[in-house]
Amino acid sequence: MPANHDIDTKKPSRLYIILLSLSLGIIIFFTSFSQQTRTITVLSPSQTTFSYLQDQQKSSLSCLCSQASIQHDVFLSISPRLHQVCSSDFVAEQWWGYLWGLDDVSSFRDLQLLSIQFRVLASLCSLAQQSIDSDKSAFFTNKLVTLELISFSSFQAQIDSLTATFITQTPDKFRRTQSFIYETFRANQLLVVPETNWQLAFTTAADNYVVATVPRNSFGNNYSCITSLDSFSRPLYIDGNYNTTVLPGVVASCLPIDGIRLSTLECFFDPKCILNLTSIASRRTTTIWIANPLNASTPSNYSSNTLIGNLVDSLFVEDWGIVSNYSSYFASCAPYSCSYHYIDHNTILYIITTVLGLYGGLVVILHFIVWRGWRMYRKIMGWIQIATRSTSTQVVPFQPTIHIE
Repeated sequence: MPANHDIDTKKPSRLYIILLSLSLGIIIFFTSFSQQTRTITVLSPSQTTFSYLQDQQKSSLSCLCSQASIQHDVFLSISPRLHQVCSSDFVAEQWWGYLWGLDDVSSFRDLQLLSIQFRVLASLCSLAQQSIDSDKSAFFTNKLVTLELISFSSFQAQIDSLTATFITQTPDKFRRTQSFIYETFRANQLLVVPETNWQLAFTTAADNYVVATVPRNSFGNNYSCITSLDSFSRPLYIDGNYNTTVLPGVVASCLPIDGIRLSTLECFFDPKCILNLTSIASRRTTTIWIANPLNASTPSNYSSNTLIGNLVDSLFVEDWGIVSNYSSYFASCAPYSCSYHYIDHNTILYIITTVLGLYGGLVVILHFIVWRGWRMYRKIMGWIQIATRSTSTQVVPFQPTIHIE
């Protein structure tokens, strides 16, 4: 009996050791060669830390903002620089008065028309600045929404897109407003003070002294201001007889605003031209006032012979002066954490820890399976042996043989 017992315990013990060793080997093999995704979280990172993490982990880095929506004026400034004419002597009230002289409206001449056109130019400069300030204030109240902190390159791309839309829409809005006013003026056939578009016609008693407005022709030509307002132009004569001396680039049209739009600033870059205009205007006033010429050395996107209308349509803007500040955006976003993922092989310590963690449960499971299985196997084999013996020992009854003669 002890010999059989030893045989019964040796076999399952060997099987148990083999399965345990094989299981541990498989666990060690797969744990050694498998990769693990690790997540690292950095709390309240600085901008320097974020830049470093972004360089190292560009694809998986994620930083959640404490403040998701930030107004544009926090990280963006717009300081447009207008054409120098809008800050020159030529838009000053003293210059208008000097050109207007002492004559009243009844003796209206081209110098007075030029004075009106400079007043219009000053108004256009002022309206352009007001339009820029109004649209800029509205633009700054908008917010940039970013749930996660964006990189400097993405931030700059956002800024470029936003400001490009602002730069396009602001002049367009100004042009639409000006066009509406202009078309309203033309459709209602309003008479301007210098009567450059319409002139008064007084009838006689036979016609009941009706005062009519008649469209003005272009000083002897067959061109009428009733057909087109914004394309006709003629020189401005500033000499005493108003028929010979003209200013280079300066013209008149049906409306003063058309005249200034169709003119250029080339005369006002030239000191000689300004001096000539000043000397002629001085004959009609008691004072002499010489305007400073425009500075040709000042950097500009427009040449001296650019139509003033083109300057008006672009709001006289030379440079929009857009400056963005990523540091201000970062401070407003104030990321409270940054997380990133990376894939790494398991360390020896991790492998040992995993094996030790699984070892206890593996021992219990294998012990249960092996010994339970072995006992069941022994029982089944015992049943088979008993059944075989019962079949081989069955008794056959005796049958006597009877002979009949």
